[in-house]
Amino acid sequence: MSRKAERNTLVHKEDGVAVEQTSIYDDNLLPPAEELSKLKELDPDIINWVKRRTEIEQDARIKFNMDKIRLMEKDMNQVTVQNIICICLTFIFVMAVLLISTYCVYKGLNVEGTVLGSSSILLAVLIFLKWRKGGGKSDNN
Repeated sequence: MSRKAERNTLVHKEDGVAVEQTSIYDDNLLPPAEELSKLKELDPDIINWVKRRTEIEQDARIKFNMDKIRLMEKDMNQVTVQNIICICLTFIFVMAVLLISTYCVYKGLNVEGTVLGSSSILLAVLIFLKWRKGGGKSDNN
């Protein structure tokens, strides 16, 4: 039994004109008592019908909210798993590059190994800083 009332007011001020909009939403499940008494005059059984319909609507609202919460929990769990996988893969990647860098230094390619190792560490730091700045959220949230 949702009702909506709006009031628009034009306000004149010395520096211009403003529009003030007031909206009132009444999302009560039951109609007002006056309306119920008028309906009861038409049909004595209408009160029981309104009560049954109100119970059905309330149950539907509760189910909708529970479904919405369940979907949000599922999404949060998926984002958490994705973040953990990304961190693990980044760690494995950085460790692999560091091992390759160490191998390059061992084989006598000091400049290449140093550049590769330092760039991988810098890349890891940038990835983790970006991840922390976003709070661990994916880009599409």
